[in-house]
Amino acid sequence: MSDQLYAGTFLGPDDPAARRGWLRVRDGVILELSHEPPADAGTATELPGVTMPGLIDAHVHLCMDGGADPTGRLLAASQNRTVLDALSHMRAQLDAGVTTVRDLGGPYGLSIDLATAVEDGTLEGPRVVASGRNVTMTGGHGHFLGVEADGPDAVRRAVREELKAGARVVKFMATGGVLTRGVRAGAEQLTEDELRAGAEEAHKADRRTATHAQGLSGIKNALRAGIDTIEHGAFDHWDDEAFALLTDRSQPRWLVPTLAAPDGILAGEGRVPEWVIRKTRPIGVRHRANIAEAYRAGVTLAAGTDAGTPLNPHGGLPRELELMHEVGVSLADVFLAVTRNAAAALDLDGRIGSLAPGAEADLVSLDGDPLADVGAYARPLVVMKAGRRLR
Repeated sequence: MSDQLYAGTFLGPDDPAARRGWLRVRDGVILELSHEPPADAGTATELPGVTMPGLIDAHVHLCMDGGADPTGRLLAASQNRTVLDALSHMRAQLDAGVTTVRDLGGPYGLSIDLATAVEDGTLEGPRVVASGRNVTMTGGHGHFLGVEADGPDAVRRAVREELKAGARVVKFMATGGVLTRGVRAGAEQLTEDELRAGAEEAHKADRRTATHAQGLSGIKNALRAGIDTIEHGAFDHWDDEAFALLTDRSQPRWLVPTLAAPDGILAGEGRVPEWVIRKTRPIGVRHRANIAEAYRAGVTLAAGTDAGTPLNPHGGLPRELELMHEVGVSLADVFLAVTRNAAAALDLDGRIGSLAPGAEADLVSLDGDPLADVGAYARPLVVMKAGRRLR
């Protein structure tokens, strides 16, 4: 296959500013990014706006529709309908410039099958890093999307089942959450010993781990147990131990804020079920404060939306990035959160989130410079995945 040469204004995680360049691609992989015109510069295809690595959403639920009551819809829908919804959600992600998603919970292994279908070319969609079913205690948060396990041995078995099914990441429920009836959001659920058993089993298979963790005690249980990414972090004033665990570079950790999740719920009062609103109200201000404090403490952030939750639609990553900037994350660090940091959290650093040689040619051209205007993320002009122009 002949090389593809693109000219335009490029911005990568290793560049301090957007500048003119020429990007050479072969077989969907970046060969080089030059800022001096190559001999064949006249053959280059011009890309509009500012071109950066394809966006990464590190926390989505492809099976959920982002309507006012997505769990109600999911529980009432047939499996066929859920699959059709998921296909639509994948298209919405691509339209928004998102070329990779990490799906952190869906029924009957759907996300694993979607990931395989995208990888083998059966489906057009973003790359999917799939967790399959989440691991939760009996009756715990998200049990309707997960496998219930009690005790370290049962958790080990549950993890082995998901790995056998093809999960690329394993998700645990360290605390209760908003969208499950009958559980207290933020309360401890899986214990530290259970989480440690699960993390050890996943890490033996060279798989990353993630945990839903809203309350402080659950967050610290997960970190002490060796979980790789903390999702949400919405309740309680965090203490020095939590920040120390999150910034311990002997085991890299990432915080995925998902600020868009409570933002969507609280904006939907009158449409979102009242019991969901009631459980979310205590999060609001505290969630934003926790993310701001974690950022100032040096915690590494990876951008993720929790797309699919109430009034938090797929393709809504620009809103999450806007909210991150609102709480004090610099535009430069927002950019890293949606590229290099997210790629590392998904264990795909070097493969995506970069314009360096050897990376997949996943690209999005924006109408504006994201280092000057966070709103530029909401204005994609061109979307490419592995060198193929999709939008």
